[in-house]
Amino acid sequence: MTNPMRGVFAVPTTPYTEDGDQNLDALGGRIEEVLAAGVSGLLGLGATGEALALSAAERQAQIKTIVSAVDGRAHVAIGCMAYTPAEISAHISDAAGWGADAVMVTPPFYGGLEPDAVIAALRPVLTTSELPVMVYNNPHSTGTDLLPNHLAALQDTGRLWSVKETSGEPTRIRELRSRLGEDTDIFVGADGIALEGFAQGASGWVAASAWLLPEHCQRLWELADSGEWAGAVELWRSLGQALGLIEGDSAFISLIKQALGRRGREQGPVRPPLPTADPEALAALLDAIAGLERTHTA
Repeated sequence: MTNPMRGVFAVPTTPYTEDGDQNLDALGGRIEEVLAAGVSGLLGLGATGEALALSAAERQAQIKTIVSAVDGRAHVAIGCMAYTPAEISAHISDAAGWGADAVMVTPPFYGGLEPDAVIAALRPVLTTSELPVMVYNNPHSTGTDLLPNHLAALQDTGRLWSVKETSGEPTRIRELRSRLGEDTDIFVGADGIALEGFAQGASGWVAASAWLLPEHCQRLWELADSGEWAGAVELWRSLGQALGLIEGDSAFISLIKQALGRRGREQGPVRPPLPTADPEALAALLDAIAGLERTHTA
């Protein structure tokens, strides 16, 4: 793998069989289709992948499936979400041993930690990491908003590959780019503001929606990355509507899974306690996708 770790990283859902087991065959098949769209990488075992609902054995099986299916054709990053630094580091060691290229970590959740405490917890994780690390700033889920100055304090570890930014603050990506410079990549993590993030200098996009609409998400990135802003804006008028419906729904994981199922790529249900998307929300999303495909051929 020679291309840099930037661009679109699609985030897989975890398909399940009717019996509730992981459907690794479905996962591998969808990976082939997503890679054909030209994405730079996959980020497995994120929140979209229901990582916290999986057993240790299921995690291991999924990572092995992703790495094997990708087979060096794109980058593989693995979410390593846990409460204690020791658990996070153990997940990172496992991901490295199973062949991942990079990992993503979050602040310890539920503790209501102040940013300085989070940085103190993550410092030993990054310092000892065998792999490049993406730090996921998701204050809506973790309760902690890591500002550019906080994240800059991790750059001296030599392992801060990137930041996935999902605070929703309108100028945050520009601020991160200004503070962290070019040595740390900045990824848009909120699908509904992807184009705005690209305009502010993002290095790429960690996109749950790219599991559903990989060709269109990849095309948006290519247009923006090459400075073809008129084309990017035109595509975004339709793509952004679909992505906004996904991102604005608390049952977005179910929505992605159901939409894929309607398109012949069965993903099964979500695991409780995650909510199931309403039929009306699914119908609205499918209408938006149909409109996108009428006006923009992937």
